[in-house]
Amino acid sequence: MQGSSTTFATPFLIIVLVGLVATVIALVLPYATPIAWACVLAAVFHPVYRLLLRAMPGRPSLCATIVTLAVLALAVVPALLLTGVVAREAFSAYHTAADYVSENRVKMLDDLSHYWLVEPVWRWVSDHLAGSEVDPTSLGLSGLRWMSEFAAANAAQVAKNVLAFVIGLGILTFALFFAFRDGADGVAYLEESLPMEVRDRRRLFDRLRTTLLAVVQGMATTALLQAVFLGLAYWVLEIPFALLLSVISFAFAFLPVGGSALLWFPITISLYIGKEYFRATALLIWGTIVVSSIDNFVRPLVIGGQANLPTPLLFFGILGGLQLFGFVGVFAGPAVVAAFLSILSIYRERLLELPETREPRRESKS
Repeated sequence: MQGSSTTFATPFLIIVLVGLVATVIALVLPYATPIAWACVLAAVFHPVYRLLLRAMPGRPSLCATIVTLAVLALAVVPALLLTGVVAREAFSAYHTAADYVSENRVKMLDDLSHYWLVEPVWRWVSDHLAGSEVDPTSLGLSGLRWMSEFAAANAAQVAKNVLAFVIGLGILTFALFFAFRDGADGVAYLEESLPMEVRDRRRLFDRLRTTLLAVVQGMATTALLQAVFLGLAYWVLEIPFALLLSVISFAFAFLPVGGSALLWFPITISLYIGKEYFRATALLIWGTIVVSSIDNFVRPLVIGGQANLPTPLLFFGILGGLQLFGFVGVFAGPAVVAAFLSILSIYRERLLELPETREPRRESKS
């Protein structure tokens, strides 16, 4: 009888554990974004916490509080202040566009229709709409008016999101404190709980830690440098709403395809359309030579040297992470890919008994 109960105990515990893990995930899922950001920030600033803990041994709560407040002061508070400035610029830009639309002073569509690159397409659309009463220019103006009215109608919804943002910031602060104070112990506990050999567990978690730090440092450094250099160009060339465009460039720089060029290149085209040839050429040269070189050299140097991920898997990891997890997926996606490669390597060595091989490296440019 004792043997029978022991036989069923293990499957029962596994089933209950899986069910409870799924329940815990469902409980935490609504707050996954601030918790994920807290984990990312804790991983990045954990060396600072350890250094402070050495200087103040036996006081982990105080050290965690100091580092948490420092991170909020250095990262979150400036971001909030910058968001306020950017919001004012966006508000001003919206009203400027709305005034042009309401006063029927949007002539750019007519100018654009005569541009050599657009004229064939515009003529084709006009020819196919010739039998109807639809005018492409009027249709475009109506679309702009609709977007303006839509933005005005949803302004109240933006205000309602302020409360959700404050709650999210509180959750992030709470999670960040405990990630600093108890994160290392929690990771060690999770590592010990995996039914793997010590060497394999250590390899898996070291790979995850290295990949996460490399991606965070590489992506953030690249995006920040591109935003600074583009913002300088926007300011020198007297392009309107330079700060707003710099922040948008920072966000676009995290995209694996196009990056910040998705913003500065259309601006260059619009300057050429407006016959601002000097400013357009200057921005094109600056973006092609300076900004693109940052993406081509800094990002591979920081990420490739540490993460040791193949370029295609890194690309699809970032792209898929954005699709599944939102912006935090830029960091979560490559971490998942790193875990996959580590588990695959362990599977090959332990179950297939293949000789130990190096995991695929990023392709180096010769």
